[in-house]
Amino acid sequence: MVERVAMSKLGYQVAVHLAPRVDKFVIPRTHGRLSFMGVDKVGLVTSTGAKSGQPRTHPLTLIDDGNGLLAIGSNYGRPQHPAWSANLLKNPECTIEFRGPPRRYRAELLTGDERAAAWATAVDFYPGYDAYRQSCAPREIRVFRLRPIED
Repeated sequence: MVERVAMSKLGYQVAVHLAPRVDKFVIPRTHGRLSFMGVDKVGLVTSTGAKSGQPRTHPLTLIDDGNGLLAIGSNYGRPQHPAWSANLLKNPECTIEFRGPPRRYRAELLTGDERAAAWATAVDFYPGYDAYRQSCAPREIRVFRLRPIED
């Protein structure tokens, strides 16, 4: 039921305009556990701006695939890549607040078989990603694996 609402026109508008504002308020107050989408689904990713060099924080759906966290650069099916993905390409170190206090991570853009496997995991997690893939074609959606940096 939740997926059907999320994939509707109303769900799209909520996801684009309301959810990010709510998440930037709720996630830090719940130690990265609660977001607009529910429990343990969205985290705050703070990266360094590719152009500005300034910290940029974005609420992102994060999928734990056992090898790290997957971040899918679908940008809700829009034709351009999301800004956060350009930030991670230029500056792969970031901080993520998800399922606990903020931790340092390093992002890796996935390609080939690794990307294909991660994409299958993402579509299994949220089938709407496949609709986004179709609507943003010919752009290939960027898929990142985020791994904790051990101090």
